[in-house]
Amino acid sequence: MKNTLIIILTLILLNNCNKIQKQTEGEHERTELVPEPDKAERLKFEAIEKLKKSNCIFDEPDVSLSGINLRNSESATKIIGSENNMDTLGHYRFYSKLKGEILTLTQHPGDSKNQISIIKVQKSDKPNGELKELNFDTFATGKGIKLGLTKKQIIEKLGDCYAPIDSTKNYIELYYVIEQPQDSKSKILEKNNMPKYFASYKLWNDRLEQFEFGFEYP
Repeated sequence: MKNTLIIILTLILLNNCNKIQKQTEGEHERTELVPEPDKAERLKFEAIEKLKKSNCIFDEPDVSLSGINLRNSESATKIIGSENNMDTLGHYRFYSKLKGEILTLTQHPGDSKNQISIIKVQKSDKPNGELKELNFDTFATGKGIKLGLTKKQIIEKLGDCYAPIDSTKNYIELYYVIEQPQDSKSKILEKNNMPKYFASYKLWNDRLEQFEFGFEYP
């Protein structure tokens, strides 16, 4: 009787161990299937850190678009006027002529009216008529960057000192950055008393559909 009881208890113990092992394996498998929520940001960070550690220096950044110069309120007022209102995020937004593109201008908190720190241009797929139109068929930077360019054309204008950030096989982001002590030739940070300049160019099927450049908020 005693031996029978020992055998029964042993079988119960082994059965419970198997259940626990299978449950643990199942949880492990489910964990492996759950995507990393911040994977895109992590890969972007790693690409930028790799660029910073290289000897590559981005010396010729873009500082203007269609007559609007970064951090120069007078130049912006000449183009967009002085009667525009920002949204809650500190953005002024406009259409190009015929509403094919959207221009977003960012004014950082504490800056004077129309003192623009970040310029962004993107395609306008569904114009709704709510934004003011500016008298430009297409928005172009001082270096000649505009929507529709290829990766090769962008690199010819800005150089190859960028971090490549891939999302899918048909998409790539070219990310340029200047931080101290790399502000060597242009002195763009020193002149504007800003900590960091960045420029992002997003291409789908080798065509530029969105770009953004300027100074991050200190």
